[in-house]
Amino acid sequence: MSTVSSEVSATEHGQRRPVTVVAVALVLLALTLWSTYSVIANAASDFLTTTLAALVLPSVLLATILAGAAAGVLAVGLLPWRAVLAGAAGGLAVGLVAMAGTLIAYHHGPAVPYVAAVIAVTGALGGATAALRHVVVVTAGVAGGVAATALGLVAAYFQNDLVDLFGNQETVGTMAEAASRLQLTTSVLSGVLAGVVAFAYLRRTGLALPWPLYPAAGAAAGVLTLVATLLGWLGRLPLTEIVEDYSEFDAQIIYSRLPEQINHGMIVLFAGAFVAMILVGRTMRRPAKE
Repeated sequence: MSTVSSEVSATEHGQRRPVTVVAVALVLLALTLWSTYSVIANAASDFLTTTLAALVLPSVLLATILAGAAAGVLAVGLLPWRAVLAGAAGGLAVGLVAMAGTLIAYHHGPAVPYVAAVIAVTGALGGATAALRHVVVVTAGVAGGVAATALGLVAAYFQNDLVDLFGNQETVGTMAEAASRLQLTTSVLSGVLAGVVAFAYLRRTGLALPWPLYPAAGAAAGVLTLVATLLGWLGRLPLTEIVEDYSEFDAQIIYSRLPEQINHGMIVLFAGAFVAMILVGRTMRRPAKE
């Protein structure tokens, strides 16, 4: 009787928790869209609007793919469709919301339909990940990704104070070094946080899962970050070309963001997987000696 009760409890727990993850992911998306609006709406010219849109697009896509994946998990459990279709539908709904929020800020610049389509497709792709066999791993990965992204937002908000803490002496050289140290530290801590949150989520489900699923969940945040980075690169291609026609310097700034974002995603991926693997390893019992 106790075994049946524990299985039912674990099932109910697993059904409730995706709702929480969806809610938190949507809050993160809303904050990202609000930040995007605050940045773009105050642009003094169409050129600056296009430049800022190209810079902030990857952040919007990351929040969209995380919320889309969470919504996809929820949709798979609610819609009587094939998992990939139900997940993509749930993710697409989030993608359309993100698209509408972005268009409020960026609606009169060039390549608007292209950017809007990329955002909607990103949400659908995120939702389609819910079709994976172990959907709980996707949910845990999204939870870790939301936590890691939130940490990045906090670091960005306090960036001016943090670069001083990391050695900025108000010169070009020290400012660049301090920014580099801050970025590396933020990436490592984001990966560690993603691994811890993903591990804690899987443990609290009460499910007996093979140990490799834990590092997979820890790495999921980094994987989604890299996918969003790739989609962001594709999404801002026409914007960057337009910026380049006016200013090669500003275009190079946009281009330089891609390697930084890839490095961040890779660090989050490996740090998250490593931390989750270490944590699950500490819970495994050694075989008794005969």
